[in-house]
Amino acid sequence: MGDRTMYPRMPMRLSLVSLRWLRNRTTPLLVTLIALFAVHPVFVSKDGGETPMFPLLLDLTPLLGILCVGSRRQGLVLVAWAAGLLVGAVGLYSTDEVRIVQSPLMFGFMGYYATAIGMLAFQLSRGKALLDDRVIGGLAIYLLTIVLFATAHHHLAAVDPSNYLVHGVPTRLRWNDSLYFSTVTMTTIGFGDIVPSGKWARAVTMVEAITGVVLLVLFIGRLALLPRSGSTHASGHA
Repeated sequence: MGDRTMYPRMPMRLSLVSLRWLRNRTTPLLVTLIALFAVHPVFVSKDGGETPMFPLLLDLTPLLGILCVGSRRQGLVLVAWAAGLLVGAVGLYSTDEVRIVQSPLMFGFMGYYATAIGMLAFQLSRGKALLDDRVIGGLAIYLLTIVLFATAHHHLAAVDPSNYLVHGVPTRLRWNDSLYFSTVTMTTIGFGDIVPSGKWARAVTMVEAITGVVLLVLFIGRLALLPRSGSTHASGHA
């Protein structure tokens, strides 16, 4: 009896609060994106080349988010969009990665990512969305926006390598370079090892930096509006 008095058993509901995020609908999308960002060097060879597997996985990732959060109709739209882009890329350019990145198909991929981000934002802004969905989903949208701008940087560098300078040398950015540059730009870190030199490259970089700040402000604002757990319990006991 003495032991039970000194160490009361924690209610099961409280013990499961810390694991609530595991049941979140947007958790698979966020975890997948973080994993792809972390392990992307695996897809880069010693000579700096890359396999098409990495961009393919990035293209399929938004489908995971829509299938978990969005409606079935939205999922079918994105599946058809992604399938059409992939079939078009293989049918027109075979496995020539450079020609694919230089082609107008890249605008289709940008639109694909933008549409997926819009669908996710719409679903998470609805009243039925859970608060945890909005927090974790907001982080996933932030990372998807980085991928969207990385696609734009990749295309611009492929069309004209002089659009970007790597340590002062005009260089065609590969996927890993584009993702890295997009990440440091969106987070406004800007190490300076990759510098946009072309007018369109600078314009895209400026828009990305502004977008990163806006999304961060909106995300912090959303967090500030979340109800506190303490006030929730207090109102429940009142």
